Amino acid sequence: MELIALIDLLAVPLLAILVCAIVIQAWPQSALALIELALVTLWRLQYRFHLPSPIGSGHRNKLLDTRNQAEADADIHESHQFSRDITDPALSLKVMTLNCRYGMADAQSIMKQVQSHDVDVLALQEVNSTLLTHLQKAGMRRIMPYLVEGPQTQNDNGGRNALFSRQEPIWSQPAGLDLEASAVPLMHLHTLAGIVRVASVHPKSPQRGARQWGLGIRRLALLNGEKMTAVPDVESPAFTIIMGDCNANLHHPTFRAMLHSGRLRDASLFLGCGPHPTFPHCQALLPPLIEIDHILVSQGIRVESMKVIKVPHTDHCGLLAQLRL
Repeated sequence: MELIALIDLLAVPLLAILVCAIVIQAWPQSALALIELALVTLWRLQYRFHLPSPIGSGHRNKLLDTRNQAEADADIHESHQFSRDITDPALSLKVMTLNCRYGMADAQSIMKQVQSHDVDVLALQEVNSTLLTHLQKAGMRRIMPYLVEGPQTQNDNGGRNALFSRQEPIWSQPAGLDLEASAVPLMHLHTLAGIVRVASVHPKSPQRGARQWGLGIRRLALLNGEKMTAVPDVESPAFTIIMGDCNANLHHPTFRAMLHSGRLRDASLFLGCGPHPTFPHCQALLPPLIEIDHILVSQGIRVESMKVIKVPHTDHCGLLAQLRL
């Protein structure tokens, strides 16, 4: 299950095999290596040109797949026009997500990223009380005074999830999803475009059990579903933003099926500017290789920009995105 995430890394050995097979004139092996290399390349090109997946999504409703893709393409065109014609900051949200590696991420560096990029909503995973105290001392609550953190449970995988916001939520919930992993904090934010539901998530990884991993990924779709518990006297959200360490990437059929069933889009793929690898982040020369941290958005949200950010003392890079409602 975990090895699926490493498919992107096959390009280099496949190219070497292709060259060697051609040199020794092993034509069947050359053809096989060429086909496999083409499939890996198609996967990469998805992040640039929104090509159909070279492997089935695992979702049964192909008509829905086609409709979602058509809507995405239309929104891309509309996004470019929108960004030229409208600059109303009230319809823009800057969001950031970071896995904090058992609470060891550098609080001052997190603060610097939040301040320098004017982040509106910050989603953190693997948070503990020590990191929250360091963030408090660094001045986080002066900039983002509203915090919703998941309660500590026996299912925590590396720590708790948390959400910080500059704006006061109209509603919040420390544990908004039944998930065998760290509790999922939610908040609803009021914007001129409508209510936005924001979540910080961290499903368990495949190595903790494939069944729990698959169930956790699938249940993320519920965060943008009609079956979410209605909140009395609160308007239903018009938009959904899910951020966090999903322990999966687009190579995983379960993750792709979740996007389709939840009517969600991966911001990195939707933007069309190439992948944004986030793991592993270390101080050595090895760059991040796979993209398992994600910002997922519902229909109607346009992704204007996205970048990978680095924070010391954590093994994940963060993601920063500017969204237009």
